[in-house]
Amino acid sequence: MNRGKVLREPSLTNFLPWRLHMRYLPITAIVLSLVLAPNVSESAYPTVSSVIDQFVAQVYPKGSRYFWVINDTTSDVSNEIIVDINTELQVNSEEDPQTNRFLLLLVKGKLVGAQQISLDAKVDCHSEEKEI
Repeated sequence: MNRGKVLREPSLTNFLPWRLHMRYLPITAIVLSLVLAPNVSESAYPTVSSVIDQFVAQVYPKGSRYFWVINDTTSDVSNEIIVDINTELQVNSEEDPQTNRFLLLLVKGKLVGAQQISLDAKVDCHSEEKEI
């Protein structure tokens, strides 16, 4: 028997695979964060609905009750959108709501132009393409 020798259990710090895993942990974390991170170009421009809501909020008085509806949209160029919307303002329950219609031009997610048009105007937001 071995009376003079003391047998030790191996510690986790001397365990070779554990050290290898710790060595590659920072690299693995960086690679996973790059792969799972959202694409910057997806969130570069605000959504069409948020731009429309900001526009309508500027048109009507603060604290008023309103809603808007998209009638039609088109985008001939990848960063340009034309939007035809109806808006309705409810001043109070006793009066009839005030209805307006607008054409909005959005370029790169920003409102560039707005025009109020009549409610019965015939607007075709789509480009005219000739059939061959």
